[in-house]
Amino acid sequence: MLDSLRALIDKHFIKLTPTEREEVIENIKAGSCPTNDFYVMTGLAAVIATLGIIIGSTVVVIGAMVVAPLLTPLLSSSLAGVRGEVTVFNKSLKEGIKGALLSIVIAIMIGWVVPEFILNTEFLMRTQPTLINLGIAFASGLAGAYAVAKRLDFTLPGIAISVSLIPPLCVAGLSIGLRIGWEYTTGALLLFLSNVIAITLAGYLVFWLVGLGPIWYWDEAKSRKRIYTSIALMLLIAIPLGWIMWTTWEERYVTTQTQEILEGQLSGIKYAEINAIYYEYSGDSLQIIAEIESPTLLSHERVAEMEYALGEKLERNVDLELKIILIETVDSEN
Repeated sequence: MLDSLRALIDKHFIKLTPTEREEVIENIKAGSCPTNDFYVMTGLAAVIATLGIIIGSTVVVIGAMVVAPLLTPLLSSSLAGVRGEVTVFNKSLKEGIKGALLSIVIAIMIGWVVPEFILNTEFLMRTQPTLINLGIAFASGLAGAYAVAKRLDFTLPGIAISVSLIPPLCVAGLSIGLRIGWEYTTGALLLFLSNVIAITLAGYLVFWLVGLGPIWYWDEAKSRKRIYTSIALMLLIAIPLGWIMWTTWEERYVTTQTQEILEGQLSGIKYAEINAIYYEYSGDSLQIIAEIESPTLLSHERVAEMEYALGEKLERNVDLELKIILIETVDSEN
């Protein structure tokens, strides 16, 4: 399969000249050498991203993704892996790890001094990674590696925006600093790890296909092995991402259907409002708990009607429990 892809690339794309090939290799290798500029830009990107997440600003977070240089060591490690250059690979790996740790530490420190924080979309969207995120990271890695190999530097800012590397690190650090739960930390780190694996694999494939790999057959065989290993890792990490994606979709489906049915049943009660919906599985049954504000109590028969409607809609046994908060309305005429 890899040979067929390489033949397709060679047929439809102009090959790099030996001089261009060496220039690209040297430029990518330069990304494996840690510099003060790399850590300064990574630290500033972490500050921008963390503050953007706190205020829930998508624009600010996107700006941080452009500033962050974390894509460079990943592509450098991909090239080193394809070429079998262990020293360059280790340098790139260390630089990437140090940059990631720096981002997490900065986010933790900001989390310590934040007076209050309300969970928002910018935070939550990076704590439940799915297969879609994995696909985005892989496609972004392909684009980034191809742009570097073909020296299309004008496309790199846009590619950096599509690659979610710095935001999940900041979410992980922020959740630690705020002490709001390890499930958020592990979810964000899983997103970062899946992105790293997908981008690394994409880099392996592109650099090998465009002819930046080793010349000797034995080294090329090792490169193939690394590519297959990366594919195995990506498939392995797809398992928890697929599970998260399924549970997220199921939770959204159950909650949405329950919301619609309860709102329909409560439509005749003025001022009645649904505050929250929770559910859990108990054997073969689905136990749904809904918190409702209402000026009147609901009869057992009314609750049984809701339970039956939910069971028909969700196609399973449903045990419905309503927690009703009685409210009283007062106007100037009473």
